Amino acid sequence: MRIIFAGTPEIAAVALELLSEQHDIALVITRPDAEIGRKRILTPSPVAQMAAELGLATLKAKRIGASELEQIKTANVELALVIAFGSLIPQPALDALPWWNIHFSLLPLWRGASPLQQSILSGGVGAGVTLFQLDAGMDTGPILAQLPIELGPNETTAEALPRFTASGVSLFNQYLATPTTPLAQQGAPSHAPKLDRHSARLNLGLNAIEVHRAVMAFNPEPMAWCEQDGFAIRIVESRELDSGSNAPRNQQPGRVSKSEGRILLECGSGSQLELTKVQPSGKQVMAAADWFRGLDGEVQLA
Repeated sequence: MRIIFAGTPEIAAVALELLSEQHDIALVITRPDAEIGRKRILTPSPVAQMAAELGLATLKAKRIGASELEQIKTANVELALVIAFGSLIPQPALDALPWWNIHFSLLPLWRGASPLQQSILSGGVGAGVTLFQLDAGMDTGPILAQLPIELGPNETTAEALPRFTASGVSLFNQYLATPTTPLAQQGAPSHAPKLDRHSARLNLGLNAIEVHRAVMAFNPEPMAWCEQDGFAIRIVESRELDSGSNAPRNQQPGRVSKSEGRILLECGSGSQLELTKVQPSGKQVMAAADWFRGLDGEVQLA
């Protein structure tokens, strides 16, 4: 099928490569080059880089205005597919041709910018992919197809995204082969707001399972963090303990100690979480055991 593809981040670039194997991508729409890193180097988006590798025509735009719409109309395509473009598609573009979206949750659960992260935070509620047709609302359009996906017990967003993306592209191809009547979204919606550094600040007074879910959800960004002696420390990876593990009698949320070779973080309700990877302020990501080895005994995080 001859289509337009709109997307911006790395995961959208993965989808573009997969789609290019089976479809004629007439035009790629992505966000303009952005300043990246401490040196603020102007860098094309991952989708723009992938489009260049594939030799695809690319339109860079913050939003789709009149001039962009003219290019879309001349592309002579049957539909447009969107994955994380980063801007709403305006009504004139929606009127020009069908726009479909691959969304990383079972709509109407987790409408918004962080659906997979919210599924992880909620213990797997709403986990899956939805193919739906865009309308004027925020992820409110009719559903074309859905696929529930089970999350692993220690699976981070970074690990899950490629798997969900491949499933979403497969769902798109399957729907094209055997289309069905679009259905209006049913049930009470929930919302997945854009995440920032404040969102990723860990509350160590919560149960270890909730803290663990936050660590998984916020990896790779904005990355879960707390403080060590007044400096930020990122908790990159953790592991849920067996239910039979014994917590210390004098529980103190935030205290980190070593037991049987494991680095353990005490959380609320007498629970513990094993830390496996951390990133102290100003340092690279390291094994939690290596970080703890450089400390003088137990440490208190906040």
